[in-house]
Formats: sequence, structure tokens, C-alpha cells
Amino acid sequence: MESSHEFISADGWPVGSGVFETIRTENLRPQLLSRHMRRVLLSSRELSVSLPDEDHILDAVDQLLTAEPHPVGRLRLSFSTSRFIATHELYKDVQNSMKVRTHHIESQASARKHKTFPYSENLQLLSLAKSGGFDELIVIDSLGRVTEGAVSNFAFRIKGEWITPPITSGILPGVIRALAIEKCDVAVREVAEPDLGDCDAAFAMSSLKIAGPVQSLNEKELSINNDTEQICSKLRELARTL
Repeated sequence: MESSHEFISADGWPVGSGVFETIRTENLRPQLLSRHMRRVLLSSRELSVSLPDEDHILDAVDQLLTAEPHPVGRLRLSFSTSRFIATHELYKDVQNSMKVRTHHIESQASARKHKTFPYSENLQLLSLAKSGGFDELIVIDSLGRVTEGAVSNFAFRIKGEWITPPITSGILPGVIRALAIEKCDVAVREVAEPDLGDCDAAFAMSSLKIAGPVQSLNEKELSINNDTEQICSKLRELARTL
């Protein structure tokens, strides 16, 4: 593991390019570490990025968490062709439900299997959302398909059913999204932009925030009731215990 600042840019990202995983820690325990490692292993094989031995990675994580303890942290594991960098920083949970708007792109979204850096395009989208007073965006591609956010997957309650778009719509296969599908009866189906007119509730998913309700979509208030709260709570508990 390398942690020298010469390999980290001013915005905290590794210099160069490669694959990475961002993992929530609570009380020095990385959440869903094995699932993250499976995803980065698949990416490394397909992108020809060499990974250190798994025992070396796990030992480095243990040493880092001991040296830089946080009650809730953001553990980032970054792998390029030349180095492995791990960082652990304090993470503060989002306290409020999210305000979200749609954002149209002129291209057709394609399936994204890999979480790669530089991550500039996603961070620019997140900055765009925040500059307009929103917490996230939901990207709509040129085919009118609902995809994902800058740093989040989404699930929508449409006509009483929880739905998340398929990876063929340009969705990164998020670790929490997979849990929602496996454990929380969230269906996988293509969502077109007009379908959002029938959406009465939604929640956002990521490895840091885990799951959180959406307060409004395009300034339309959404329902935050027991249904939404229970599924978000279940995902947070699964992240702690699996």
C-alpha cells in the first residue's frame, strides 16, 4: 500500500487512472468488503489491472483503519497498473432526505461494469446538482431512459412496485443496489422518463450513504412513509451485518 501525497491529487483522488472501490466503515469495520472485492477483481481482470495479493490488501486495510480510526469512515481502495493506494477519511452522514432533479444527456447510455478513476465526469454532475440547490441528479439518456445519478443508484415506487433500472440502461452495478434486488424485492425493469410521472416515492443508494429517501423529484414532493423508511433501514442493517 502507498499513501504518499505525491500520488494523490489536490482533490483527494489518485493521480493517473485505474479502478477503485469506496467502502463505508463503522467502528473500524468495512461494510460489505467481500462484495466490493469481487467487483474490483472482475474489473481488474477485464481492464488488465494487476491487483496485489488479497491478503496484502486486507492487511493494509487493517493497518490503515488502526492508524486512522473514525466512527464512520470512507475507505477508498484504488488500483492502477503501477500502485495500490488506500485512504480512510471521516464520513458524515447526510441528515436530510434528498432533493433530486433529472438531467438529460445527448448520448445513449451504455452498460458500465467498472468503477474507474479519474472520476471527474461524475463529480462534475454532482457539482452541477449542488449548484442548483439539489443533492443529486437522475440522468436521462438520449433514448429517454432513466439511468442513475452522479454517485447513486435509484429505486422508484411506480404504481405500488419498487423498480430499479437494469444495467443495460447504463447503470453501474452498485453493491447496495444488488442487495436491494436480492433482499428487498426491488424489481429490475427499464424505466422511461414518462414513468417518473407515476413515481410517488424513491430512494437513493450508494456504498457510503447506503440508502436514503428522496424528498422531491424535479421539485415534486414525494412520499416518505413507513414503506420507504423500512426498506432503507433494512438495507442499512444488511450492510452492517452481511
